[in-house]
Amino acid sequence: MSLRDKHILVLSSVYPLSPDGNHGAFIRETILRLRPTGATFSVFAPAYEGSQSYELEGVKVYRFRYFWKRFENLVRDGAPTKLKRQPLNLVPAMCYVLLGAWQLFWLCRKLRPDILHVHWPFPHGVMAWPASKIFNVPMIFSFHGGELLLARRFGFVAHALRWLLPQTTGATVNSSFTKGLVEKLSPSSNPSPVQVIPYGLTVEAKAVPPRPPQQDPTLLFVGRLDERKGVSYLLEALASLRQTRPVRLRIVGAGILETELKDYCHQLNLDHCTDFLGFVTKKELVNEYASCDVFVLPAIVDSKGDTEGLGIVMIEALAHGKPVVATAVGGIPDVIKPEETGCLVPEKNPVALANAISELLDRPDWAAQLGRQGLADIQVRFGWSRIVELWRQVYLQAQ
Repeated sequence: MSLRDKHILVLSSVYPLSPDGNHGAFIRETILRLRPTGATFSVFAPAYEGSQSYELEGVKVYRFRYFWKRFENLVRDGAPTKLKRQPLNLVPAMCYVLLGAWQLFWLCRKLRPDILHVHWPFPHGVMAWPASKIFNVPMIFSFHGGELLLARRFGFVAHALRWLLPQTTGATVNSSFTKGLVEKLSPSSNPSPVQVIPYGLTVEAKAVPPRPPQQDPTLLFVGRLDERKGVSYLLEALASLRQTRPVRLRIVGAGILETELKDYCHQLNLDHCTDFLGFVTKKELVNEYASCDVFVLPAIVDSKGDTEGLGIVMIEALAHGKPVVATAVGGIPDVIKPEETGCLVPEKNPVALANAISELLDRPDWAAQLGRQGLADIQVRFGWSRIVELWRQVYLQAQ
C-alpha cells in the first residue's frame, strides 16, 4: 500500500503563519517531512485576529473565522487558561466549535480528503465528526495532553472523547504519560489502538561556540509563559543561585503571565540578570540553544490539572548537546533519563532546581557528558527517519 496521491486534511488549533513561526511548528515540520511519501497535505486551523487563508511551503492553510477580529486569539495563549481567567471567553469558544464545524463541512465537501487528521481531539474531534460521517472520511486523533487533563476536570469532555474514540481508525499520543490518559478513557469493550509518536526536531542544530571566560554562565528557558511552565519557580531558583555565584537567565517566549512574571522578577531583584526575549525567529532560537550553559524546563501540574505532554524544547536543547534540568511531570521522563541525559527534580521546588543547576555548573565535565549522551539518545529515539515511518504506518492503517 502507498500514500501516493492521498489527500490528508490536518485539523489543528495552531499552525505557523510563516516559515519562522513557532506556533504549531512541530505540525508543520511533520507535514514537510512526510511529503516524500507522495501524500498531499492541507491544514484547517482557526484564524488569528482575522488572518486569511494562504499557502505556506506548498501546503494550503485554510483559516476559519469564528468571531470578531480582536477576539480571535482564543488559542494563542491556551484556551483553558483564558476561559478560567475570563468566563466570557466561553462565547467565542462556542462559536469556535460551531462555526469551525460548519466551515469544515463545506471544505470537506469541496476537497473530499482521504483522511482527517485531528490534533487536540477536544474540541476538534467534535467539529470533525459530522464531515467524517457524511463524507465517509476516516479520522485519526492525535492527543497532546491538554485535552485529556481537561477531561479529568469536566465530565462532558470525558464523555465526548469516550464516545468519539471508537469512531476513529486510530489514535496517536506524544508520550507514554499521554497514552496512559487515553487508555483510561477508552472503553474496555472497544479499545482504540494508541500509538506513541513523539515530536521531532523543528530546528537545525548549530555548532556550539565556546563561552568567553568573562561571560556569566547562562540558563535558558523556552516556552509559553503560562502557569504550567513553572517559570516563577525558576526565578526563585535563580535568586538562590545569585547568592553564591554569577549566573544569567534568558527567557524565550511570551504568554498570559508575562507581565506577572516580569513584576515577580523585579520583586526578586533579578532585573539585571534576567532577559525576557519574547518570541524569536528560528535562527535566533538556535543561537540561544547554542549559547546557553544549562537548559531548564521547570514545568508543573497547574491548578487546572494541565502539564507538559512531552517537551520538544528539551529535545532541541539536547540536539545542541546541552545539559538539561527539568521536573519529573507529564511526559518529561520520556525524554530525560535521570543522570544519563539530564537531571530530573520534583516540581514546584526551587531549592531542588537551584541545587541541580549548581551541580552542573560546578562539574562542567559531567555536564558535557550528559549533553553528549543526550544528543546520542535523541538522534535514535527522536530521529525523523523513525518518526516518519511511524506516521506512514498510521496513515496506511487508516485507508
